[in-house]
Amino acid sequence: MKKKSNLDIREFEPGQTITGFFAVRKKELRTKKDGDPYLFLELGDKTGRIPATVWETPEKVDQKIKVGSIVKIQGKIVAYQDHLQITVDKARPAAPSDGISPEDLLPACSREASELWKETDALIASIRETPLKRLLEKVFGNKTFRKRFEHAPGGKLWHHAYLGGLLEHTLGVAQLCDRAAQQDRELHRDLLIAAALLHDIGKIESYGTDGFIDYTDVGRLWGHIVIGAQNVRTLIEQMDQKEPFPEEIKKQLIHLLLSHQGALEHGSPVVPMTPEALVLYYMDELDSKLNAFKHVRERDRDSERGWSRYVPVMERFFYFGEKENPDRM
Repeated sequence: MKKKSNLDIREFEPGQTITGFFAVRKKELRTKKDGDPYLFLELGDKTGRIPATVWETPEKVDQKIKVGSIVKIQGKIVAYQDHLQITVDKARPAAPSDGISPEDLLPACSREASELWKETDALIASIRETPLKRLLEKVFGNKTFRKRFEHAPGGKLWHHAYLGGLLEHTLGVAQLCDRAAQQDRELHRDLLIAAALLHDIGKIESYGTDGFIDYTDVGRLWGHIVIGAQNVRTLIEQMDQKEPFPEEIKKQLIHLLLSHQGALEHGSPVVPMTPEALVLYYMDELDSKLNAFKHVRERDRDSERGWSRYVPVMERFFYFGEKENPDRM
């Protein structure tokens, strides 16, 4: 039997015997048809998620491990209803001596943070509207905030759902907005860029990364849009005490932040009502959807047909194009 100790859920195959570390994403003590208990788990590493089942002493294992913790699992990969899962033989909480941290099990941005910051800082430096530039320098000049922003994911499961994803997504949206402003000179370029750089800052409080990416309490209760808009408004009011911040710019900037998801049913308290708000919404959609497509393509890269599996959130399949045939003359 093939043994696999270098964890990579994405590469698991039926029949493998594996030993490795996972984050516990879900845990539920269930009952079989005969009344005996078993433990259902959803485990994750930086490449994906997989269900697992503990048949032997499930109640004892249930008491030992917690959701969000790291566990060492020994078991066998089996196929069940066209999906892979782990039949667990042994399970224990990770110990400090194992040298495993939560970040070891989380995916990370492929681009260097220093490269992303260089481009982000260049955009901030290009702002000419003094109040907006002061605001951006106050936000992104804070070392503590900067570190948290650099670390944060841009989403939970769908787009930019990895460490550093928030910075990468923010820069991508801001650069798309900059190009739109070059195309249409009637757009308030500085307002648009400032809003793009600030539109998702609430996500640093909305997501936790303890073992896996999930909502914090405040993230689920309030949402990143409200958190971000509230934080920006507070900063502007603090700045106002030293040097007046133009009311019209504040009014429009907060509107862009509140409306950037485009529709009430998507979580925006208001819909876009200015040209800049429309552009921000569509550029945010464009950057997030393209990143999601890349995620799906990577996930389904071994597809024989050149198509993805059905993507429920997008209500479609994705086409990757024909694979190169090494035998083709």
